[in-house]
Amino acid sequence: MNKMLEKPTNTYNKPMYNIPKRRVKNTSNASSFLRSFLITLAILTALAAFAYRSDVINAFSEVFGFITGSSNSRVELTLPFSPRRQNILFMGVDVSSNASDPFKGNRSDTMLLVSIAPYGKDINIISIPRDSKVYISGKDKPDKINHAFAYGGPELSVKTVEETFGVRIDHYLALSNTGLIKFIDTIGGLPIYIEQDMHYHDSTANLHIELTKGEHVLNGAQTEGYLRFRKDGLGDIGRIRRQQWFFNALMTRLKEPSVLVKLPEVLKVMPQYIKTDLSVYELSQYAAMVKGVDMASIQVATLPGTPSTKGVISYWILDPDKTQEIINKFVYRDKSAPLSEALSVGILYTPDNLQAANNIKYQLEQNGAIVKMQSRNHLTHDHIAIHNIDVSGEIMESLKRAIPEIKDKQTVYDPVGFNRAAKDFTIIIAGS
Repeated sequence: MNKMLEKPTNTYNKPMYNIPKRRVKNTSNASSFLRSFLITLAILTALAAFAYRSDVINAFSEVFGFITGSSNSRVELTLPFSPRRQNILFMGVDVSSNASDPFKGNRSDTMLLVSIAPYGKDINIISIPRDSKVYISGKDKPDKINHAFAYGGPELSVKTVEETFGVRIDHYLALSNTGLIKFIDTIGGLPIYIEQDMHYHDSTANLHIELTKGEHVLNGAQTEGYLRFRKDGLGDIGRIRRQQWFFNALMTRLKEPSVLVKLPEVLKVMPQYIKTDLSVYELSQYAAMVKGVDMASIQVATLPGTPSTKGVISYWILDPDKTQEIINKFVYRDKSAPLSEALSVGILYTPDNLQAANNIKYQLEQNGAIVKMQSRNHLTHDHIAIHNIDVSGEIMESLKRAIPEIKDKQTVYDPVGFNRAAKDFTIIIAGS
């Protein structure tokens, strides 16, 4: 029986570690509004800090000085980052159930556990499938994990994730899908490669998706459709993959100078769509950290499992052993077991990328790997899919330094093996 679904006597899953109690903060309506504005400002500054341009820092300082009434509010984004691991739960909220209040009675359509190593050394991201069947904290029957937000907002979602997976969540950040639409429209759209035609209409949920395969600049509504599309045979797992491609595309977009100059306009519309317990000081630390983050070094994983249907309800049944492996590696940074033999590497490539595939094959073999190549007529996005949990981050970093062609490719842990051409990991060359 799935250990994550065993019903303990105290009505919820027993955590693997003791989770310290969270602080409860009370604020007045006036201070909440100011804090919301400051938080939004700091969040956007943190995103813009990927480019780390001096004019962005100066703009932040001027706005902060205006708010505080100080003429000497120069913000130095060089604060020391926490010596303790930080885990942040990010949630994208579907407002279809209650559009008037995005954070009351709605479900979390997206759940990402972002784990940041001490001093911001590295960042790992775990996608939690929204249909994962778990015990929501305080409930007597198993349910989908995304219902926790509808029952008790971000606080109940945090508590459920902590009790189910035995991890401490230090902070949360929730963004409504309406906020996502407004954000993408304000920055002038999102360039992204659409891997297949996507057509779907649901008038009840006010969701209309009409996207064609190829390179596009999506507006806000189209971006929402891309992220929510599930009719590709992979269901929620396919949707999670698109969230990961979206994340990469967005970070690239936020580095563009044309986007940075639009931050004042973004600040006018975003506060009402964001809810978080991060303080301005904490957000400034993240802003200081992200300027040095290499996007290709971020490792992404989806909690493994299998789809299951009970009546008309679909669930994602988590594999407890593989899920624990992901938690141990991504959150607790367990050391990988030493590999006892040469790396077994696969290369999947489309026919027009044969030369690029051959170049990478040659360099991998020069580094001692055993390489298998397979041609596919259709592939989605360029990335590296790791199948063996013992392939450490150090191994991948070493290979990326040695082989420039794979340096910027996103690393995705894929123990199930949707794109698997060898035992240890597979390099997908789709030309996108």
